[in-house]
Order: sequence, then structure tokens, then C-alpha cells
Amino acid sequence: MTAKATQIQGVWVNPRYRGQGLAAGYMSAVVNHALSFAPVASLYVNDYNTAAIRSYERVGFRQIGTFATILF
Repeated sequence: MTAKATQIQGVWVNPRYRGQGLAAGYMSAVVNHALSFAPVASLYVNDYNTAAIRSYERVGFRQIGTFATILF
């Protein structure tokens, strides 16, 4: 977190509760809290995680870039 942006990490829904439409509401609450500290909230999501991407888009997130992780 900085004065300019917060980064949301560790987003996860118990598999037992997935597919019930809960994620967007929960994420919305987290985003609203994050925005009380800085004007921008960001996160990273794997491109294959289409369910998560849809939830984030429902809350208002939009893709602004693409990153790659390189492991040694």
C-alpha cells in the first residue's frame, strides 16, 4: 500500500462455496475498504482463472497490462 495505490492479494474462496455468486460481493467490500486508503486498488490474476476475472470485472476492475512470472 502506498498513498497512491493499494494492492489486493491472496484472494480465495473456499471450494465449497464457489459458484454461488459470493465472490463479487466480497471483493466489492474489500475494494471499498482499500479505496479508503488510496485512490487506486489493483490486483494480479492468472489469465486462465476466468471465474475470478469475471468476478473482478463485475466489481469494476479492468485489465491495464500483462505480466509474466519467471521462476529459476
